[in-house]
Amino acid sequence: MDYERVVGPDGIEIRIPKGVGYRTCAECGGDCVPDPSLTGEGDGVRIAFVCPAHSVQSLVDPFQDLR
Repeated sequence: MDYERVVGPDGIEIRIPKGVGYRTCAECGGDCVPDPSLTGEGDGVRIAFVCPAHSVQSLVDPFQDLR
């Protein structure tokens, strides 16, 4: 599988799979750009997939299955 590497909170590298449906904009069908962000204490990391023309399209927790 091909991964995109993104620097997340605290400089930690996050690998995000490329070519997955949650990366596609529902309005224009374009590829969304991953934007890792840190949420509140204990909530962990969330990655927003943002279409440059249509804003946030999905929000993914890459560690959801590990909790």
